[in-house]
Amino acid sequence: MLIEPSALELRPLAIKDLDSIVQLDQCCLGGFWSRQSYEQELNRPQHTVLVVATLDQVWGCGVSWGIGDELHIVLLMVHPQCRRQGFGGVLLCRLLQLAHQRGDRQWATLEVRASNQSALRLYQQFEFEVVGRRPRYYEHPEEDALILWRNHLNTPAVGVILESQRQAWQNRVRSHGWVLVDLS
Repeated sequence: MLIEPSALELRPLAIKDLDSIVQLDQCCLGGFWSRQSYEQELNRPQHTVLVVATLDQVWGCGVSWGIGDELHIVLLMVHPQCRRQGFGGVLLCRLLQLAHQRGDRQWATLEVRASNQSALRLYQQFEFEVVGRRPRYYEHPEEDALILWRNHLNTPAVGVILESQRQAWQNRVRSHGWVLVDLS
């Protein structure tokens, strides 16, 4: 099924999205989280779940957890048919912006498969640096995870940089024919 570019919303996950996000998770991650797991995220104030969605389908999702002065990017996924169109950048940027706006998150961290070069390129654009490795962290297939950190998240300069990046990523999405409405 190919999708035609149209109107997209960048917004928090809603109850109406649960079936669609579980399908996306199955497609992208092989069923990493259940419907119940996503539903539980809706009730956790320190957790943020953003989606890029059309009226009836979730095409991308980003999940972050606030833990003390750290923002942990737990999940970032984009449907294979929508990759390389800016969805991942829009989601990651907005998660970082929301944490920056809170003012109490100094660092952001995440794990990524060592072989996932496209994700590594994306994270490097947001100034994440590799700081470690977790051997055999992932299963199916077994693979090491790289640990990435991004410092100084709460400084004024980072706010300016993130706003510039947000505009650039939204322009990328638009250049692929999508109309993106930010409701986050």
